[in-house]
Amino acid sequence: MEKKIIKGIFFNEILKRSGNITKRIAFSDGNDIRLINALNYFMNINGSSFILIGNENEIFNKIKEVGIKNTDNFSIMDPKNSNRFEEFREIIKSAFAQRNKQITDEQLDINTHNNSYWAAVLLKNNEADCAIGGTISSTAELMRAVINVLGLLPGKKFLSGSAFVEIPDCIFGLNGVFCVTDPAIIPEPTEDQLLDMALSSYEIAKSVFKQEPRIAMLSYSTWGSASSEEIDKIRNVVERVRALRPEIKIDGELQFDAAIVPEVAKIKVPTSVLEGKANVLVFPNLNATNISYKIMQRLAKAEVCGTVIQGAAKPFNDLSRGCLVQDIILLIAMTLLQTKGMER
Repeated sequence: MEKKIIKGIFFNEILKRSGNITKRIAFSDGNDIRLINALNYFMNINGSSFILIGNENEIFNKIKEVGIKNTDNFSIMDPKNSNRFEEFREIIKSAFAQRNKQITDEQLDINTHNNSYWAAVLLKNNEADCAIGGTISSTAELMRAVINVLGLLPGKKFLSGSAFVEIPDCIFGLNGVFCVTDPAIIPEPTEDQLLDMALSSYEIAKSVFKQEPRIAMLSYSTWGSASSEEIDKIRNVVERVRALRPEIKIDGELQFDAAIVPEVAKIKVPTSVLEGKANVLVFPNLNATNISYKIMQRLAKAEVCGTVIQGAAKPFNDLSRGCLVQDIILLIAMTLLQTKGMER
């Protein structure tokens, strides 16, 4: 593997900053050869402990195939052959009972064989500090494990997601770097969910950016150029954020150009606190976010890191099943920064 496989100045900085953050990281898709390759790279710059969840024989064979000699930082948990199966089964059962949710014995057995649920139990038990999945399992599986077992941060009611993009040769945002939300979880956010997304995105951006996050609530309208219930919802969110956290720089509703281009902002919103320098982009729904950040990735050749899950009691982040080795490396680094930020 190449010595340097992460592109982009910002993302290489993220990788560098994560180097001295050592945590216990659980991987719910431990059988994935891409993960083993990513850890082979990452273990040379970071001393974290890696807990691989999956078929023990397959994982050992893939570690051997990749050529990893030193496995001191590795441990393997095989849900189907572990002497802790009944212990984890009771923890999952208890978690459902605490949420007043019914679960059949059959479903309980299915969940206890599920790798995502094992990762969630490790987080809940403080046997892991953070977790990553999604290279083999689905986002839905991961989300169910978080909601049903791990739970949410105190004061949080919703899970949402963010992704980070770094666009080459771009002068906008933080030299082409943006946090975008929500690309993966909430299809049509309510006002309360949009509020939660804005606040959560501010926190994750603050833990990653070296400059102050500046949030733009995006729309097809700028400061009343159109009217609808959806636009009213965005305005209400901006007012509520300002009331709750007056130190946060936020504005909306804003069209994309008024949010990120200072020259356009001077014309359309001359008194905006953002001054056309937004670096956190909150889209009105999942369709808009997902389409937009993939356009950035494919047409503007942006590097993308995500999905960072917001609102969970501990970081449990989600990769795409089509991810590359470098995507896994980058999300591991981002997850460590997120974990450190949440501890603060």
